[in-house]
Amino acid sequence: MIRKRQVAVGDRFARVDTPRHVYVVVALVDKAGHPPHARLQAEEGTPYDEVLVGVTALLDPTVWCQAG
Repeated sequence: MIRKRQVAVGDRFARVDTPRHVYVVVALVDKAGHPPHARLQAEEGTPYDEVLVGVTALLDPTVWCQAG
C-alpha cells in the first residue's frame, strides 16, 4: 500500500526556485467545498510574510521541497 504524504503544522517547506527562503506551516485550512490549503509563514520574516498554498501544490516536488 502506498501512503500519501500529509502536511502538518510545523512542517518546513521551500520553493524549489528559492530554497533558502523557508516557510513553516502555521495552520491548515479545510473549508467545505474547497480543496485543503496550508497557511505558511516565512521562517525569517515578519508575521505578515504569509502565503496560502493548496496542499496538492505544496506536495508537488517540482514547485516545493521539504526543508530540513
